[in-house]
Amino acid sequence: MKSRYIVKFSTAFLMLMPVLLFAQDKQQTRKDRVETMHIAYLSDKLNLTSEEAEKFWPVYNQYKAEEDALHKQRQQNVQTVKQAGGIENMSDGDVQKVIADETDLETRQLELRKKYVGKFEQVLPVRKVAQFFIAEDEFKRYLLNQLSKRRGDRGARGRDDDGQGPQ
Repeated sequence: MKSRYIVKFSTAFLMLMPVLLFAQDKQQTRKDRVETMHIAYLSDKLNLTSEEAEKFWPVYNQYKAEEDALHKQRQQNVQTVKQAGGIENMSDGDVQKVIADETDLETRQLELRKKYVGKFEQVLPVRKVAQFFIAEDEFKRYLLNQLSKRRGDRGARGRDDDGQGPQ
């Protein structure tokens, strides 16, 4: 009897495996597409010379890797709260730990930005450094706007208010 269940479970699992792998590939493809759009957007906004680009992109990649690490930690905090069933279901001590962790992450995010302002100023003119941080914020708003539209209106995919991509 048990072996019959094991066989059925194994068969079901093997049948679902391609679906799970496809979903993972689709998510990675979407992430790669967004990153490509992000790089194109920054390149356009910063109007980098070839010498500037050669120096900027390695520094940017370091910055992005450190920023992504902070983001992963923030996602872990969110998962902790979700697994508990929400803040209401957590002890005061656990809630205080989440608050302390979030405050620490925000502090580290600010320190990261300060650190990389100096690094970017070593490879770009100060005006382009300012443009970089403005462009980063603009691109994040654009993505949030697109996500909001896709959730609310499936017909408006890939366009913002004026029917264009990020400006």
